[in-house]
Amino acid sequence: MDPAFTWDQPKPAAPQRRAGGGRPPAPTPGRRISLREAEHSFGVAVATLRTWARKRSIDAVMLEVAGVRQWMVTPESVAHHLSRSPGKPARTSTGRKPSGRPATGPTGDGTAMLVPRDAWDRLIDQLGNLHETGLMLAEARERAARAETEAGFLRERLAEMRLERDELKQRPTVAPAEIPRRRFLGFWR
Repeated sequence: MDPAFTWDQPKPAAPQRRAGGGRPPAPTPGRRISLREAEHSFGVAVATLRTWARKRSIDAVMLEVAGVRQWMVTPESVAHHLSRSPGKPARTSTGRKPSGRPATGPTGDGTAMLVPRDAWDRLIDQLGNLHETGLMLAEARERAARAETEAGFLRERLAEMRLERDELKQRPTVAPAEIPRRRFLGFWR
């Protein structure tokens, strides 16, 4: 598939909604989940969860999963930390953070959309290419205008030279008999 036409592709079918208002299923007790799963379950940013794990505020263990080291937390410890921490709730039911800033991700009204990084980079590269092409087009137009001006000048000069040639053809020519012979003969003597 050509990456330039990524956005023109038909959209995949929408995933089926889960029972319970679209929230992920409740984690089973004692099970550890990744920080990304905890973010989706509790609405707390991964960076915040990582900070809590480093400070040992929540029950977290650094494990190697699929060759990558990552923090794994128990959902109960995150819920307990949220219940005892004085502060604002992570997200309201409207999908907006309490600070008034919109939550990350697509919005219901379609005014904001997350774009994959590689797609964004390709788009920026294409914009750069368009800008460069526009500059090249402007330079080409400027060269064409200069060439047109020079061609006009050369046409005028050619017309002048043809007129001069025609005038020279029109001048009366002196017959060779009228030329004094003495001049030539004196030269050869």
